[in-house]
Amino acid sequence: MTMPGDDSTQRSVHISGVTGSVSVGDHNKVSSSYRVGGADDEAHRQLLDAIVQFRAGLAQLAANDRTRALDGELADTEDEIRTGGRATPGRLARLGEVLTGATALTGLLASGETLVQRVRELTGM
Repeated sequence: MTMPGDDSTQRSVHISGVTGSVSVGDHNKVSSSYRVGGADDEAHRQLLDAIVQFRAGLAQLAANDRTRALDGELADTEDEIRTGGRATPGRLARLGEVLTGATALTGLLASGETLVQRVRELTGM
């Protein structure tokens, strides 16, 4: 690229490893808007963190039908928050029901009480 008043005949621009939008040249306008792996609000961010921590602890326990069902519901909720920014009320209600039926597991893991508290805050229970 040659710049007016520039004695050099050529300039190079090297761009690598970019995530997002790039514009090179005059009179360009670039705008991007996207969300990756995030939550829309603080309550959902805290729930997402609690889910991740609890699932890590759950993975250390012996797998059975109950732990697999709980992990599946947690995985679905995590995915919904990561892709949509929040969990729907129906998803939160199902998660609350599964957690209520798994009090032995939530009491066993230190992160369980935090997870239950976050779900209660979002469901108003």
